[in-house]
Amino acid sequence: MKKFVPALLLILCLSTPATAHSPMNRFWGEVPVDMDLSGDILIVKTLTVPEGVKLTIEPGTIVRFEPSENNGIVVSGELIAVGTKDRPIQFIPKDGKGFWRGIEFITGGKGRIEDCIVEHAQKKIIGQSGKIVIQNVKFK
Repeated sequence: MKKFVPALLLILCLSTPATAHSPMNRFWGEVPVDMDLSGDILIVKTLTVPEGVKLTIEPGTIVRFEPSENNGIVVSGELIAVGTKDRPIQFIPKDGKGFWRGIEFITGGKGRIEDCIVEHAQKKIIGQSGKIVIQNVKFK
């Protein structure tokens, strides 16, 4: 049985490539299940929240993006990013330089973005749905 353990481990690692997360708090790809994010995180490539999945970003979180006109968050599920006046959520480019795409709600996507700061996003926050609440958001 011991001969098969490394192979089984390799198969398990290779069978879940849709979303990648490392101990360095780097994210990209499709969010597989409801998830809460907090702290200082980096979106390496576009992060997609599919239908039926909820992504919650906690107050005080800093969401950094590798600069790219295609890098952002695409939501067809639900995005909840509710900061506070004392602990806003920041959406900013990595190292404060360059531009990133923005947050896009596509058909069926819904969400609440409140008490946030959005810096250097080309598209800022765009949507094709009336199910988006945006309050107290500063765009820079």
